Amino acid sequence: MGFPKRHPLQNLDGNSAWCRVARRTASVVVLSLGLAACSGTTSITDLLGMQRDGAPVETANNPANDPTRAPDQGLLTDANPWPGDSALPEGEGQEILTLYNDEAALNEKRVALLLPLSGPNEELGRAMRHAAELAMFDIAGDDFVLMPIDTAGTYQGGQAAAHQAINAGAKMILGPLFAESVSGASEIAKAAGVPVIAFSNNQRVAESGVWVNGFVPEDQIARASGYATTQGKYRFAALLPQNDYGRQIAGALQGIVSRVGGSLGRVAFYAPGSENLEQTIRDFANYDARRANLRARKRELQADGSAASQRALKRLEGVDTLGELDFDALILPATGGELRQVSALLAYFDIDSSEVQFIGTFGWNDPGLFSEPALKGGIFAAPDPENWKLFSDRFERTFGEQPPRISSLAYDSAALAAVLSRDSGDMTRDAVTNANGFVGVDGIFRLTAQGRSERGYAVMQIQPDGAKVVAPAPAAFDQVF
Repeated sequence: MGFPKRHPLQNLDGNSAWCRVARRTASVVVLSLGLAACSGTTSITDLLGMQRDGAPVETANNPANDPTRAPDQGLLTDANPWPGDSALPEGEGQEILTLYNDEAALNEKRVALLLPLSGPNEELGRAMRHAAELAMFDIAGDDFVLMPIDTAGTYQGGQAAAHQAINAGAKMILGPLFAESVSGASEIAKAAGVPVIAFSNNQRVAESGVWVNGFVPEDQIARASGYATTQGKYRFAALLPQNDYGRQIAGALQGIVSRVGGSLGRVAFYAPGSENLEQTIRDFANYDARRANLRARKRELQADGSAASQRALKRLEGVDTLGELDFDALILPATGGELRQVSALLAYFDIDSSEVQFIGTFGWNDPGLFSEPALKGGIFAAPDPENWKLFSDRFERTFGEQPPRISSLAYDSAALAAVLSRDSGDMTRDAVTNANGFVGVDGIFRLTAQGRSERGYAVMQIQPDGAKVVAPAPAAFDQVF
């Protein structure tokens, strides 16, 4: 498929940085992030056995090596595809003017971008708009029109933005970001038959014609749990926050664990920040019984008095408990300060990450967690970091700031819309749910008829010098580990 040689906005100002980007589109094509379709794939859901009933509320995805590239997908082989003169001068990224106007109203390929462009999440919305604009200039044809519309992050804002988009002739809606806004927008879009590709990770709002294209925690747990079984860890337990997020993950765990070949034992809940947190983890660790076992064993050895008993006593010096745990893999979906507190208590009550495989989510991709001794060796699933670095470096050169981690969702979704509109003009539900999937900043992904997304994640491990890829992201949907 060819790339456009000229973008309509070139006619506005031939000297602008954006015009220079447009003229160079064919040579830049960020990682091809132009989303070429993957070939010959099968369902990750079938292979990982992900339980799809129930979903968590949104969680913060914190910023973060072998690159994994699928064959024949046009990914640039140069680690720095914008060197020297071809790079945009620093800070030359500009806000694109609102594009839905009288002239654009004649265009048949209009896509609305619904984001919180005002209110407390205004900065995040602006960054995601910039990411979508990069995709537009990299990939879109001359007749593609992007229409950014503010939702203010609310249900009513989502409704109003969807009304405005459809009245302006949008053939597809990208966003909103938050589940509340998605619910408002989807009511209007479904009635008009306009597909919605939302940036939320809350699968409660997924339905036919409304896709949740965020980073879903259950899918990340499934990927990391599957990897754990390849390392001989089959007995799973979970320690979950007592809130909607924790309960929704709990509802998916049995299906996840059983279908990756493991068994699920105890699942415990704690109240984040509660005074009872220490006692909850003490009980979860069965610490008192294991401590009593140690004391009893020491008394036996001391009473025996033999040389062999004395040697055994010597080996027990510095040991806090005696007796194996009934699990060797522990699912911990907490993040940030809550995770630091929980993991420290787990270590205190003698659950050692060198013996038990700790399993987290993409929220663990936080440099502030990498130095935590209690998390050393822990694993989590995440998009392959190599593509993200290329994207974020380019974003910073263009706009003068680092992008928030989830801004790649806006790039990939806008690129998908641009590819569909450019190659066939087909932005229907059938085109969106191409079973072969697509590839972008965050690797391979595809959208299902039920409104859900499937992604190919890498597995990363926390090591002394940071998080490292221990299992690359699959290059196609028939490759899991």
